[in-house]
Amino acid sequence: MALMTSSDRETKLLNAYRTRLPALRRAMAAKASPELRVQLARIERHIAMDASPGAMAAVLTERREVQARHLQLIDKAWIDMAEGRADRVMITMPPRHGKSRRASRWAPLWYLRQHPDRRIMIASYSGDLAEEHSRWIRDAIETWGDELGISLNPCSRAAMRFDIAGHQGGRVAAGIGGSLTGKGATIALVDDPVQDMASAGSPSMRRKTWEWWQSVLQTRLEPDGAICVIQTRWNEDDLAGRILADAQANEWHVIDLPALADSDDDPLGRKPGEPLWPERFDVEHHATTRRRVGERVWAALYQQKPRPRRAACGSAPGSGTTASPPSSSAAWTWPASSSPSTPPAESPPWATRPVSSAPPVASTATSTSWRTIRLPWAPTTGA
Repeated sequence: MALMTSSDRETKLLNAYRTRLPALRRAMAAKASPELRVQLARIERHIAMDASPGAMAAVLTERREVQARHLQLIDKAWIDMAEGRADRVMITMPPRHGKSRRASRWAPLWYLRQHPDRRIMIASYSGDLAEEHSRWIRDAIETWGDELGISLNPCSRAAMRFDIAGHQGGRVAAGIGGSLTGKGATIALVDDPVQDMASAGSPSMRRKTWEWWQSVLQTRLEPDGAICVIQTRWNEDDLAGRILADAQANEWHVIDLPALADSDDDPLGRKPGEPLWPERFDVEHHATTRRRVGERVWAALYQQKPRPRRAACGSAPGSGTTASPPSSSAAWTWPASSSPSTPPAESPPWATRPVSSAPPVASTATSTSWRTIRLPWAPTTGA
């Protein structure tokens, strides 16, 4: 039997280190040489990146990517889809709350890192918007490819469709109504299927969107695939509304996040009247917005309770009088305390800070209340 070399012993130690709990990793790091501790610090970064899309974003941007509790629920939804625990997920929330940046950019990037042989499909109200999201992911792979462990296939790197080098996975984008013939996906993401109030109010536009949903998107999914619809509500018969009206009981996991909590079973445990992102949009800000946009727009876009024009003038969203979702839908929420948007407190210090960083599109968010993540040990050199 051949003797184990020092290189073999080091490789065995590094592989064992990945499987240990934080307390044991601290003990191993305390006994390691300075050179080995540098390698352990790199492993800690990768452990953090594996935890969730938000944690990966914090690592890659050196803590600059914005974090928030409601974004944690998007992370949890993607983790559950990736691990096969959910195949139909719907998330509704107000505009300017970071949903597209987390759900259509960081989360697919995290997913492709985890599963480079799987494919993601994204559709938005226009091909340009879907292409913008896809281009961001492509540029992110070019920027952070070495750390992500994936790279682009040089023969397939267009913004609307790119493939992962050496693997079967990749990303394809299309606008609502666009063709996806010949393309398949393990996860299909529909982000912002409605452009504006005019298209939301058009029966013909809603019908075309529904026909595309039934005849195009639904037919592109792999047998073990999942669909995520994330949008701001516009109309009681918009895509989200019609999906829920058509769905069987418990078919969809629904995370409904109004700007101001309006029920006792809020997914984040908020009390009625508490804002979704108080560090950025406090109660006073929402009061001003509500006055400026009017009750109908406020009820739909901000409270996720769209109503006919007459009904919107009667009751105040956030005041306890709200429209109920279709009886065929079943909301299934994840407690914020158990959603790993960031690694546990024992993990490395890839904490959260406001401000986004390259690549390409800057975050619109400017504040955060999320917890700091601390390293189980402090590297002495090279970290």
